[in-house]
Amino acid sequence: MRKKIILNENNELSINIYTDKQAERKEIANKIAELCIAFPKMEEGFWTILTERIVANNFTAERLKNAVDHVLDNFQYKELNIADIIKFDKRVKLYTGHEFMSAQASGISPNDFEKRVIENETYWIKKIDLVK
Repeated sequence: MRKKIILNENNELSINIYTDKQAERKEIANKIAELCIAFPKMEEGFWTILTERIVANNFTAERLKNAVDHVLDNFQYKELNIADIIKFDKRVKLYTGHEFMSAQASGISPNDFEKRVIENETYWIKKIDLVK
């Protein structure tokens, strides 16, 4: 699975933290079943579309678990929206070579970073961000 690097509104590069395998049909079905129990008023078509969007957005098993758990723990409204699941993501900032050097100049140890090659480009990630 190819990771997608994005540029946020602050002109910072980031990538999601999920490195596990893509969610399998059984894992998706189990998580949809949990949501069906928690949101019994949702129509069958909703679950079909949500399943399609989970697959289309290449959810990993861990991201799916975290997204569903987040909704179950935090949802406060009457009706669930597909975006409540799909928008869930955990991302880390990618530092370019220049940003990595600037961080060192400001006193951050190079040992606080982990080097990553993504899409044939070299980036650095703060190790502490990987454990969040």
